[in-house]
Amino acid sequence: MHRPHITLRETPADGTAPLLLRPWTHEDAAALVRHHRDPQLRAWLATHLDTTEQARAWVDSQHRGWAAGTRAAFAVVEDLPALQTPVGHVALTATEPGAGPEPGAQPSPATPAAPVRAGYWTAPEARGRRIASRALVLAAGWAAGPESPFGGRTLELVHAVGNEGSCRTALAGGFALSGTLPASPGRPRAQHLHTAAGQRPAREA
Repeated sequence: MHRPHITLRETPADGTAPLLLRPWTHEDAAALVRHHRDPQLRAWLATHLDTTEQARAWVDSQHRGWAAGTRAAFAVVEDLPALQTPVGHVALTATEPGAGPEPGAQPSPATPAAPVRAGYWTAPEARGRRIASRALVLAAGWAAGPESPFGGRTLELVHAVGNEGSCRTALAGGFALSGTLPASPGRPRAQHLHTAAGQRPAREA
């Protein structure tokens, strides 16, 4: 990526505490373990972080994604002095990174760039306040901008059918429901596919 440590800051117009999206750090390990104890979170996530060692290893893997230009994973923080512990996560991951054109090349109709897939979760204490959808809008806006390696690619997300909270977040974040993917050997549940409309580029902090 052009800059491996991107930070994005929201500018709400309604006086709501702004969100700050920043890369995860080892100092977030305890918060990650605490959030991953939530039964609702564990029901939908494929990866469970049960120890600080696992959490730090997960953070390292996110940094490798940043360095490779294949994944941008953000800790979601409410940007107030007393609220600096992450309350959520949003990530953008290139699917099949080798399937698209070479870096710097313009995709052609015959060789479209592979889509970029968004994912997110929110800590229990932060739910019901639009934090996930706002973080999704902010990350998607950055992905469409000139500082992102994902510009020009389709932004999409999937979630298991039945995960109504994730469906509401996707719709509120500007990702329209565009289809249903059937269950398969590698995907035990059918999933809704959402695709993003055009997003306004986000401001870096």
